[in-house]
Amino acid sequence: ILSFQEYTFKKIYIRKRFIVRLDTNREIPIETLTKISEKKIKGIMVCMQGTNSGSHLNFGEIKMPIDPFKVHAGSSLAIQAADNGYVAISFDRIGYGERRETKLKKQSILPVMDISLHSLALGKSLLGESVSEIFTICKYFKSYYNLPLWIVGYSSAGSIATVTGALFSDIIDGICVGGCIGSFKDTIMKRGATAHLEIKDCIKWFDQDTLIQLMAPRPCIMIAGDKDHIWPHSGAVTIYKKSKYIYNLYNAKNSLKLIKASGVHTYYPRLMWDSINSYKKNN
Repeated sequence: ILSFQEYTFKKIYIRKRFIVRLDTNREIPIETLTKISEKKIKGIMVCMQGTNSGSHLNFGEIKMPIDPFKVHAGSSLAIQAADNGYVAISFDRIGYGERRETKLKKQSILPVMDISLHSLALGKSLLGESVSEIFTICKYFKSYYNLPLWIVGYSSAGSIATVTGALFSDIIDGICVGGCIGSFKDTIMKRGATAHLEIKDCIKWFDQDTLIQLMAPRPCIMIAGDKDHIWPHSGAVTIYKKSKYIYNLYNAKNSLKLIKASGVHTYYPRLMWDSINSYKKNN
């Protein structure tokens, strides 16, 4: 840990900020948020933002021109998690927020496309690098708090949460994701580039239903808007139907849930936290 700060946030939360060195040339800002009045923490919520301006949106903070719209839509995942009795973990993924690209004179429109392609040229991938970081963060906080750990996030954050959950069953106890469920070729790949799925022959060997099946029997809650222009609910239904067979084999059909939201590609905080709290209450 290179630096540490702790202070009262909005008069009712404790906010802690760490600058952590993960490798020789890799430093990452990580923040936690808990409610001062919370006597017993229910669990850990790793809150991730999608292709947005940065993790400050988890705290409802406005730093970029587009941020007011995001905050109004419900971006404040860390605050929501703390309000629901969890300790929230927030950090900037590679290429976002405090870790965004600042040295390239001519950047791609998509924030992390340059980093993704540069990673591939070096024999790595942005997806792999991101999942590796998330695993390290989750492993540390799971050990520190000794509580169940979930990952929550929308859009590209949800996609990465799904991969991380599929790979690390001993660390990730559940996920709740939105705006990211559907067949790759019928959804995100239609856009031409994703900055995370540019891996040779990725969709030749597996699709998203494989990742969801690897979550079984752990809880996997999915939210999809019926008017989502990238990941519509109709596509999520296909993945859900392909995945529920495995959950049934585990006798855990209630652990896989698809929620239909009435709306576009955005946040659905009430649906998210109602579904998480309901699952935890009944299991």
